[in-house]
Amino acid sequence: MTAAVGTLHGRLLAVAATTPGAAAILSDSGVTTYGELDRRSALLAEWLTAEGVGPGVPVGVCAERTPDLLVAILGILRSGAAYLPLDPKYPDERLRFMVEDSGTRLVLTTPGARGHCPRGPALLVLDGDTLRGEAGAHDRSARPAASVPVDSAYVIYTSGSTGQPKGVPLRHSSCGAMLDEAERIFAHCDLSGVAAVTSICFDLAVMEIFAPLSAGGAVVLLESAVHLAESPHLSRVTHLNTVPSVMTSLLDAGGLPPGLRSVVLGGETVRRALVDRIYRETDVARVFNGYGPTEGTVFCTFKEVPRDDTAEPSIGTPSTTARLYVLDTSLRPVPEGEPGELYLGGAGLTWGYLNRPRLTAERFVPDPHADGEYMYRTGDVARRLPGGELAFAGRVDHQVKVRGYRIELEEAEARLSSCPEVREAAVAVRAPEGQPEAGSLVAYVVPRDGADTAPGDGPWLDAGLQAGIRRQLGASLPDHMVPDTVVFLAALPVSPNGKLDRAALPVPPAAEAPGAEAPASTPTQVALSEIWGELLSRDAQSIGLQDTFYELGGNSLLLVRLARRMTQRFGRRVGVADLFRFRDIASLATWLDADGDSSGTDAILQARRRTETRRTVRDRGRPSRG
Repeated sequence: MTAAVGTLHGRLLAVAATTPGAAAILSDSGVTTYGELDRRSALLAEWLTAEGVGPGVPVGVCAERTPDLLVAILGILRSGAAYLPLDPKYPDERLRFMVEDSGTRLVLTTPGARGHCPRGPALLVLDGDTLRGEAGAHDRSARPAASVPVDSAYVIYTSGSTGQPKGVPLRHSSCGAMLDEAERIFAHCDLSGVAAVTSICFDLAVMEIFAPLSAGGAVVLLESAVHLAESPHLSRVTHLNTVPSVMTSLLDAGGLPPGLRSVVLGGETVRRALVDRIYRETDVARVFNGYGPTEGTVFCTFKEVPRDDTAEPSIGTPSTTARLYVLDTSLRPVPEGEPGELYLGGAGLTWGYLNRPRLTAERFVPDPHADGEYMYRTGDVARRLPGGELAFAGRVDHQVKVRGYRIELEEAEARLSSCPEVREAAVAVRAPEGQPEAGSLVAYVVPRDGADTAPGDGPWLDAGLQAGIRRQLGASLPDHMVPDTVVFLAALPVSPNGKLDRAALPVPPAAEAPGAEAPASTPTQVALSEIWGELLSRDAQSIGLQDTFYELGGNSLLLVRLARRMTQRFGRRVGVADLFRFRDIASLATWLDADGDSSGTDAILQARRRTETRRTVRDRGRPSRG
């Protein structure tokens, strides 16, 4: 079984052939060598071929983040097929749409993720060396077809402005060009231990996995970046790709690997202050700013941000495989320093969207600067700087980035409008003043009985109605697309021409903090509610025993800080994984009290004194029974 030059997996197989005993995957379950990865993926490719899988056939991957995930991806590629990443945490409706829209009829999964797979396609369960399938073998004599550069390697679904996600197929040739560029850019970086922390539903995962494995390095496979500090292989991590908001959280929590030497930031605007902090607080020698849409195969520009500079980082210069233009509405180049829309062409560009001919024609237009070629309208606004670098300057449409996730506001708005309680809806990103990286989605809703329920002339909050709307959205949208806050209005603001005036959407009113129905009472519970209150900017006494961190406005980034704060306060190690197991105050306190006697720590003694004081105050206000 061979792999053609210029494919996503060809270099990996070459490394496996020369160094089969080297470590390829470091995970909680141990070390997987290149030889094991080669052997198991080859067997899987043969099984898939017997089932009729081959070039042009999409195969789904809905798996836990174990070595089986990488075996599944590599086995699909070796069969000549393209893999369709399916996150088992996604809602059933979204997964079902992705498999139906792409024509996927077979999904590879793992025992723990099997129950989260979409209905319809046949399932093949990977469990170590065991393969259990629902489909019968067709032709055991067939041999896998080697991929060629024009074949699709994977299909990633991104948020869509039409209300439905859209599939982006990427060819092996584009992936090969990306790996060529990664080899050049990271020539002086240590890729012996690259943290794989990104969901495979996002294209950054492609570089996280295949750049190190194509160079003989190892992938340190983790559930997410917030689990980084808990990896048994933390000391092996030398390189990290992440978004600025996650990096800020990891720095706040002191959760970065001691051997980290290079960092790639992308997905959000990179600020000089964050770069300075990375250099100041870690032993990182190189910080990169990377830019690129999914349609262009991960990244199309890079900038190594120097330690001693003072200017805000640009997004760098185009890669050697990309063509980038800053154009006006007539597709003419704008003068240096002037803003214009950024257009992308080159070897990394996809041919269009799956089953979306009209959208493809709208976004992929003939390149007047290269005969016979096309260029992609990114929707990003940029300025060309002296020396050829580019500066990001915003968007021409309503696409946003929240914690690195690409979100089309129109898709979230379409889902909101389908809720029976909603007459009209708009979605915007709001960030605390001075913290642009901490932005979150806010929904603005005119309820069907808006005029009757409005408490006044301004915006209002309704916890019960918000919970119902968010619950419905969670059934069809990934967590990162569900607004954290729902603000209710009697009417949406409009401009003089009758269109939605997004700039006039009001600042959300402050939420009232009523007393908790079941308030903290034990010293541990009180200490926990105080920590939660500090992180969530809430009155600790408004936090009840059954409240969960996420329901109160927490997110995965805050979990890292919460784990560190609890570790410091209770004098024992608390990991992010523990916070996923014990989600409310009551269960967390029970676990902390049962797992060790912490009654002697300062935090517990102080919390006990505060509890006793509050009880005394409450008792003074009660009528005497005497």
